[in-house]
Amino acid sequence: MFIGSSPHTASLITAVSKVAPTDAPVLIRGPTGVGKELVAKRLHEQSGRTGRFVAINCSAIPAELMESELFGHSKGAFSGAVSSFAGRIRHSENGTLFLDEIGDMDSSLQSKMLRFLQEGVVTPVGSNEEFAANTRIISATHQPLEDLIKQGDFREDLFFRLNVIPLSVAALSARGEEITEFFEFFANKFDASIKPFSIEEQSWELMRNYSWPGNVRELEGFCQRLAALYPGEIINLYKVPPDYLPSGMSNTILRSATDELKTDEPAKVKRTATANRSSSPETSVDELIDLVALEKSPITGDAKSLKDRVDNYERKLIEFALDKQSGNVSRAAKSLGVKRTTLIEKISRWPK
Repeated sequence: MFIGSSPHTASLITAVSKVAPTDAPVLIRGPTGVGKELVAKRLHEQSGRTGRFVAINCSAIPAELMESELFGHSKGAFSGAVSSFAGRIRHSENGTLFLDEIGDMDSSLQSKMLRFLQEGVVTPVGSNEEFAANTRIISATHQPLEDLIKQGDFREDLFFRLNVIPLSVAALSARGEEITEFFEFFANKFDASIKPFSIEEQSWELMRNYSWPGNVRELEGFCQRLAALYPGEIINLYKVPPDYLPSGMSNTILRSATDELKTDEPAKVKRTATANRSSSPETSVDELIDLVALEKSPITGDAKSLKDRVDNYERKLIEFALDKQSGNVSRAAKSLGVKRTTLIEKISRWPK
């Protein structure tokens, strides 16, 4: 299933539809987590081939075992080979073999794969017998194969054989309009509530501005986490504990909070007064409490309940600590006697 209405995805869908019915090898490129295997499956589904779609990750299997996995082996070919094995290529007869992370294929196997692409036959390990195989090869990589060729780590002739039809899948950040579409899809996938979880409007800026280095895979994991923690809720991401947010997103929230402190004029006055009272970079909790008590301004103008007063007093202590440490969160947390993550969580919960 393809998700996404961006021009890039529309162009990709068109290209897949055109090349799927052919037998030509396809090389899919794109960063990790963008869904290259989904593209490969779509190619297979639209190919009309009656065999299976078989996937193998070239970086996940040791080189000494990969040859047997791909080309098969005869009984007794090596220790533990108690029976013959046809191999993934023959298992995908009349179907598609998807070679993920082809850039990690061992050089000794590259020549054997080249021979299969040229002649369409495989020779199992420990056998002299050749077997014909009608299998379409689709490969994928996040690596620049041209650079690997220059370094001598990838065969140029194999690259030419694999790259007959090149397809590219862009990073999620390059098709930002699809973040909402993927979010809604995953919310419905993971949240069994009558009305799946969603996020408040003010939080969407965080979602759209975050770079999503893990791409769709990272967004999927984040949505699964939210579904487990906040099923059916409308979520304010600014109030979600930092440990539950992508690290880059929690850092954005923290920077936003500290920027507000730095641009707040009363805070500037407090920093000046605090600096005049002490030149020591280390300030204890007791000293911070004394500093707050020395201030002439009230803690808050509208705090009514005890909880409101305590929360506002805590915020004032944190502001003083950050001011004292020039916005350095780690040192401020140390001076307050709390963990850095605890301090970030408290700041993230301040009213926006």
